[in-house]
Amino acid sequence: MLRPVKIAALAALWLVPILIFAAAFSYGWMPVWRSAGVPAMLPRFADLTTIPSGVQALRKGLDPLVSNPTDPLQRTVNYPRLWLYAFSGLGVTVQSVWAIALPFVALYLLCISVLIVRAKHWGDAVILLIAGLSVSPLLAMERGNSDLLVFALIFLGCAASNQYVKSLSMAAASLLKIFPMAAMAADAVRRPLKQRVVAIALMVVVLALFAWQWRDLNLIRLGTPISRVRSFGFLSLQQEIYRLLPESLFYSLQLGWIVAGAFFFAVILTIDLAWKSGLSLDPEVVSSPAAEMFAVFGGTYAFTYAIGSNWDYRLIFLLPTLPLALEFARRARYRSWAAAYIALVVVAENGLALETRGGTLLVHVSSFALFIFVLAALTVQFKRSVAVEFAAEPAAVLSR
Repeated sequence: MLRPVKIAALAALWLVPILIFAAAFSYGWMPVWRSAGVPAMLPRFADLTTIPSGVQALRKGLDPLVSNPTDPLQRTVNYPRLWLYAFSGLGVTVQSVWAIALPFVALYLLCISVLIVRAKHWGDAVILLIAGLSVSPLLAMERGNSDLLVFALIFLGCAASNQYVKSLSMAAASLLKIFPMAAMAADAVRRPLKQRVVAIALMVVVLALFAWQWRDLNLIRLGTPISRVRSFGFLSLQQEIYRLLPESLFYSLQLGWIVAGAFFFAVILTIDLAWKSGLSLDPEVVSSPAAEMFAVFGGTYAFTYAIGSNWDYRLIFLLPTLPLALEFARRARYRSWAAAYIALVVVAENGLALETRGGTLLVHVSSFALFIFVLAALTVQFKRSVAVEFAAEPAAVLSR
């Protein structure tokens, strides 16, 4: 039964987006996407459009990271300048941006296809299909968001067996969107000691390039809005809490500091409890590709959650963490936790569809719970890797 289900899942994975795009181009962009539960906007592939419009501003002598009047929505470019140079060199215009956006979508679908092909049970393939075509990934497709390319580059880094390909792929993702530095760090921690030199060296190079562009990074930060709607992350959660509580309470109790302190306390408590827990993970599972995906993509999600506000399409970085959760769901000791995690991922990925019926709060609750889950799991993995290294070190000394 597994093979037919996989084939059907792969067919559905590709056919659904193809039909949506075909209908959207033929019968109207916004009505078609909105019928799929996606809060569409114009122009088509709105996120990616900021880059060719920024190229136009650059040619007029303006700095699109500061002011981008050529953009239809007057948005500044909040990407590294590398994107401007690439689009300028390729001759991409606002009218031809679809030629870049659709390959980004194909790369994302290819990565989810790999997850489905690797599924060990037919139920896993179905869950991966549902999660892969949730509203958040569809939003990324509708926007033509560059996170689809970054997702694919990090996925390539996890899938590659060559350490240089791994590092270069994740370094490229970091230079394109900055936050994948978390993926580089997670990858470096998981590697054997002898292979960390390459990973750490490339991290240093990327950090040096970031330091050189510190003015641009500040402009990107200022150009990235903080929103409680269609967003997740600590700053978005903070905005949602402000909305739910009386304004007088905010001013009288310095609520901002209280929320920040509570979040910091939750992080420390989670790490402490996970580190002291007696959880013992099967070495075979922890060293598996699924565990590597969880560490790299989970670390990326945790980092982006902790440092800011992210549009909901970035929830796609949770999808490669599902194979490990599905594996643990079949182990009696972890079944309840794994089932809860999988359910939370599906809820968070589809909260956008319930935006007017409590979906915004639902996404904040589920994404925060997922942050705690991921943080605890990463702590347990890190604790085990430290224990293995300390155990191996005396053995290496005795063998000399």
